[in-house]
Amino acid sequence: MDKNYIYDIREFNRFYTKVLGLFDNQILDTDYSLTEARILFEISKRTDCIANKLVQELDIDRSYVSRILRKLEREELIEKRSSSADSRKNLLFLTKKGRILLDEINILSDKQIIHLLKGLTKSEIDEILVSMMKIKEKLDKNVSG
Repeated sequence: MDKNYIYDIREFNRFYTKVLGLFDNQILDTDYSLTEARILFEISKRTDCIANKLVQELDIDRSYVSRILRKLEREELIEKRSSSADSRKNLLFLTKKGRILLDEINILSDKQIIHLLKGLTKSEIDEILVSMMKIKEKLDKNVSG
């Protein structure tokens, strides 16, 4: 592969991680990391969420996920319940407090995007969105497989 392609892609990655504040210890001025917020999001969108699914979906070390889940449970953001179908499995659910936090993170994330796109024309925003979807589509097969 052409070294210039690699350089340009790495330069974009550095730019975009800075734009999103991914190197901050907390996401969007909350007390939680991006990984913790993502785990809350994944739990919220699943009806049968178990820790192993999070490990697979997010490709995160099992012990790291366990530590995060213990923290989130201790802070009463999630709860574990035994599965009625298989008592060996603990299903993960957001608590009311967890849903409130996730709603707050989503609102802050929306505001971040609005701020990021402020001053751009609808045409420029459409162009960015099409480019992002194209990147996602082209790279998804390499990330998923």
